[in-house]
Amino acid sequence: MNTYDVAIIGAGVSGAFATYKISKEYKDVKTIIFDIGRPPMKRRRQLEGWLGCLPNSDGKLYLSDVEKVSNLIGLRKSKSSLTYFNHIIENIGNFKTIKDKGPQVSVQKKILKNGHQILLNDYIQIYPKDIHALSKYIADSLEKNENINFEFDSEVKSIYKQKNLFIINAEDKEFRAKKVIIAAGRGGWRWAHNIFKNFGLIQNNDYAKFGIKIESNSFAMKDFNKSTCTIKGNDFELGPIMWGGTIIPEDHIDMATTAFRSNENRWKTDKVSFSLIGDVHFPNEGFEQTDRIAKLTFLLANDRILKEKISTLINNKSKISIIPEYNFLKKILEDLSSFMPDIISKGHFHVPTITTHISKINIKQNLETDLEGLFVVGESAGINGILSAVLSGLSCIDFIFK
Repeated sequence: MNTYDVAIIGAGVSGAFATYKISKEYKDVKTIIFDIGRPPMKRRRQLEGWLGCLPNSDGKLYLSDVEKVSNLIGLRKSKSSLTYFNHIIENIGNFKTIKDKGPQVSVQKKILKNGHQILLNDYIQIYPKDIHALSKYIADSLEKNENINFEFDSEVKSIYKQKNLFIINAEDKEFRAKKVIIAAGRGGWRWAHNIFKNFGLIQNNDYAKFGIKIESNSFAMKDFNKSTCTIKGNDFELGPIMWGGTIIPEDHIDMATTAFRSNENRWKTDKVSFSLIGDVHFPNEGFEQTDRIAKLTFLLANDRILKEKISTLINNKSKISIIPEYNFLKKILEDLSSFMPDIISKGHFHVPTITTHISKINIKQNLETDLEGLFVVGESAGINGILSAVLSGLSCIDFIFK
């Protein structure tokens, strides 16, 4: 009774869309989906449960995510999944792509002169009412398929493989599955890391991804033309640049990291925000150091998101100045001031700011790991972004069953 063709761990963005594809294209596939959070229309916590972080996100789906996914599975398959996704949201509304026009030419020249890349970020904007409608549309589709079963409010305690079946233990019940898709998302980054570690899949754990989220007055950023671009350096990534919203905490059980909202009137401001994330080398401890630094910073901020002037960090007067791992930011900030002149004198920063990530594992072009039958999608595959989660979730189902 408890043996399934596929088990999906996580009912967030990637897990929900993967299950939707099964319900429409592979109706005879016996499926079970697990999530530690609540079912559709009964959400309780930020990142857990049906559609994961989407209801608490800014609602921007960056088309640059297509390239991220295509780097793993190929451009043709990525675009095919994007077309499939567009057909889904046509049932919700008429969504247009908002084109990123980029900074003024004079600013672009300064950025390029410093040896950095400028990546434009076209996006689709969806709002809370659209997300609610999308949630109901997908949930209704799944309920019509009797081969799809759910285990919500259910923590997966362990997964191991026995011959050709995966044994999944959740809430004192045992389930078996021929294939498993890890779709743990942002909220399950630690859990996924431990699963991959237990299976011996981790190949590289040498880098931590953390930094600050910068906030500036929109007038000081006027030369950026309301661009949502991303700027990439050799050891850092800045962006996407986000306009007119509010920096808020995103809860991760025993800590919080910074997030951004602007898709409701209550979040509207005249500020500009963007993450500045560094790739910091910690041999064999990248994941652990990301976790440690985030928790330590959260404690220094009295269990909340800390906001300080950037000048305090430059002058070693910030609360986080006692954490030497943040020192790498000073050189980068001085570099940024060449094309963002007021950023040090007038800007503020927020911490903790991290990229929730697992250590590097080998992922094949069909999203399968080195363990036969174990697949990964979304942030569990090391691909950040909501649209990345959608596309990888849709694509994975075709790879398994087509």
